[in-house]
Amino acid sequence: MRVPYNNGKVLIGSRYEPPKYVEQDPDMIAIQGWFIGDNKAARRNYWANVAYMTLLATALVLAVIYS
Repeated sequence: MRVPYNNGKVLIGSRYEPPKYVEQDPDMIAIQGWFIGDNKAARRNYWANVAYMTLLATALVLAVIYS
């Protein structure tokens, strides 16, 4: 629906654009995976890096406290 609401003072929704329809099928997801990379592996690497940095920061803080 693209009809704006006009209450006399304010025109509400005059620039609203409804979201575009994007069809998702397994072939499209596979092709995007080939171009962009493996999404699951990237997420796993991100959380592994977060865990490593947290462990490193904790070890550094403990080393400073106990030395």
